[in-house]
Amino acid sequence: MYLQILKKDLKRKRAMNVILLVFIILASMFMSSGVSNIITVTTALDSYFEMADVPDYFAFSENKSSDQDICGTLENASAIDEFRIEEFVSMSQSNITRVGEPLNASNLSQKLVLQSDRDMGINYFLDDESILKSVPKGEIYATRFIEKNMGLKVGDKITVEIEGVSREFTFAGSFRDAVCGTELMGIKRFILNGEDFDEYMSDETIKNTYGGKFLYIHTADLDRTLSQIADLSDGFTFSGDAEMVDQAYIFDMIIMSFILAISLILIIISFAVLRFTIAFTISEEFREIGVMKAMGIRNIKIRGLYLTKYAAISIVGAALGLILSYPFGKMLINRSTEFIIIDSGSNAFVNIGCAVLVAAVILLFCLGCTGRVSKMSPIDAVRNGQTGERFRKKSVMSLGRSRLGTTAFLAANDIVSSPKRYAVITFTFFLCMSLLIMLSNVTASLKSGKLLKYFGMADCHAVTDIGDEAMKFMAEDGHERVEKYLEDMEQTLAENGMPAECMTEYYIYTMIRYGEYESKTAILQGTGTTMDMYEYLEGTPPQNSGEIAVTTLLAKQLKAEIGDTVTLSYPTGETAEFIITALYQSMVNQGISVRVHTDCDINYIAASGSPGTQIKFTDGPDDKEVLSRIEKIKELYPKFSSVKTAGETVKDNTGVGDAIDAVKKMSAVLTVILAALITVLMERSFIAKEQAEIALLKAIGIRNAKIYGQYTLKFFIAAAAAVLLAEFLGMPLTKLFFDPIFGTMGLEMGVEYMQNPVEIYAVFPVIVLTATAVSAFLTSLYTRKIKSSDTASIK
Repeated sequence: MYLQILKKDLKRKRAMNVILLVFIILASMFMSSGVSNIITVTTALDSYFEMADVPDYFAFSENKSSDQDICGTLENASAIDEFRIEEFVSMSQSNITRVGEPLNASNLSQKLVLQSDRDMGINYFLDDESILKSVPKGEIYATRFIEKNMGLKVGDKITVEIEGVSREFTFAGSFRDAVCGTELMGIKRFILNGEDFDEYMSDETIKNTYGGKFLYIHTADLDRTLSQIADLSDGFTFSGDAEMVDQAYIFDMIIMSFILAISLILIIISFAVLRFTIAFTISEEFREIGVMKAMGIRNIKIRGLYLTKYAAISIVGAALGLILSYPFGKMLINRSTEFIIIDSGSNAFVNIGCAVLVAAVILLFCLGCTGRVSKMSPIDAVRNGQTGERFRKKSVMSLGRSRLGTTAFLAANDIVSSPKRYAVITFTFFLCMSLLIMLSNVTASLKSGKLLKYFGMADCHAVTDIGDEAMKFMAEDGHERVEKYLEDMEQTLAENGMPAECMTEYYIYTMIRYGEYESKTAILQGTGTTMDMYEYLEGTPPQNSGEIAVTTLLAKQLKAEIGDTVTLSYPTGETAEFIITALYQSMVNQGISVRVHTDCDINYIAASGSPGTQIKFTDGPDDKEVLSRIEKIKELYPKFSSVKTAGETVKDNTGVGDAIDAVKKMSAVLTVILAALITVLMERSFIAKEQAEIALLKAIGIRNAKIYGQYTLKFFIAAAAAVLLAEFLGMPLTKLFFDPIFGTMGLEMGVEYMQNPVEIYAVFPVIVLTATAVSAFLTSLYTRKIKSSDTASIK
């Protein structure tokens, strides 16, 4: 008997059951793939670091700023279990050409180095996941980041020329670099044959000016190790521990977190839809339930009917979602596998577990929702499911007092009469719309030039590389050379009808101390700028060379405040004292940096690099004119490998804007599908329940068109309310969910988010409202089958 009842119910409510099945499939697919990928990426990092033999501590030392006996000091440090040293030669993008043309790399802030295949300090993995052991003479390998951003292909002929020493190489492929492989690590490597490398290092100028060493230290006691090599650490250009390497992969985690967030939203929507469906089914089937109770069937048996039905739908939906989660998850994780080695096959049971969990939670939810059966009695079958008692007005609206037309009044009256019913619709649409707005805000921010300030740069229109001058400026008189270079560029641009201010930043990594506290920090010094061009959170900008601004994170590490005096120890061995006058925040060096006055006398021989030359046009050109001038600058300076807008520079520095944009587009498509499914499911339910009311409307002469309009307008109003609420709360929600993410990168005070008004206030509302209105109208056509003679029907 039960089986026959279930079969009839599944056939009679085919549309509702199919839509509910789709929701469960989507929830299971997203949940399984999302959780599996999160676990895969987090565990893969640990196993990948172990395979690559990532050290507990690593450092980057340049010969020009350090002449200490590194090897001897490390050998005498008893806390060090093992250390390895790789020699390198620094270079810039302009040192590399392909068929005589500069390679156009998308990220200007990356420092490039040449390394030998001898004595490699960590394991580098090729495309087939084998370890790079050696490089044939005349060939060269590069990190995957370089291959992607420079557009290199296997077999390409590239020339590397440094200080007159030129060699042509055949590009042999890319490798994964566990330590410096991501966008957030500012050093990218090329590996070549040892004999080819010696040709560069045999030149004294190259060795002393461009040469250096990577240090890899394995130790069980890092604090003791750092104290034993304290004399060396002051001379390190850059250093970090295993935790810093782990944090460099945060963008891979962010994308996976977005997918998991979408999965959770789908789960919530599925529960809301499921609750509505069960409650509606029970209230509609009062006759059947009353008859079964009159026959003596117990509550547990009646509830078992519904649980069996939804158990079947949940199991089928979870199983189909599980099957789809494998290819879907593999597609999502492809971005992470660009830079790390991942074995996702070992997480197959995670997918299964998530699918089972989805089905189990839905069943538990069903068990709670069917509790209403216990409150029903056999008399409900006689009274048509009504008690005949009502102690309050059904609606606050009155047709006689309303100025609304018939269609608008009926739609509005239905909403205020059954607020809980339409609150489900508004809530589900609000979740989808809020996700779209948050993703839009983040995408717009990560592609906006306004975020340059968080990379330690002043506002500008365009950013270029410095060409082959970059390394030449890293000398004792480098600051003066940079000033002369910028003056010449300003003059050239002015002569070509582009009046502009040219400026640049140089980074120097050094130790900073305050009392008993110390930290490795990045010194930022602008040339061609004024101190009021930068943003400060507290205090006043440095007014002279004896004053300094520090990031809020660094101030906390040092336990220092505005007015305190700190000491900087330069890699060259010099020290200087500064008074803290301001606090700011920056993503440079993960939020640990200081800004010195533009007049501060610093030996640039210790400089580690520059993000490029910034150009700020003084005649206020529009965006179209800026793009035109960028093309003109490329013609004036053919040696520049890259000239880009400020927004493009921000996008390249983060490297995740396009990935989030792809997630946003996928979410937009998903929102349209969800809006249509929810609208069809609920409207079909309303029509089935209100069949007698619709028949009555037709009996008193109301035409089909007005009934179509009534049902369409109800859902349109509910969706419009969700859109308005999401737009009102969009920015606060963006700050709530994304400020903690940016906080891990050094921006603990949050980010000034940008908005794309066209998307937020036009595109997204239009697609949501259009999908809702079209679905509602098409579903309302089902009312044509209802006749005025159905007035007495209770089915």
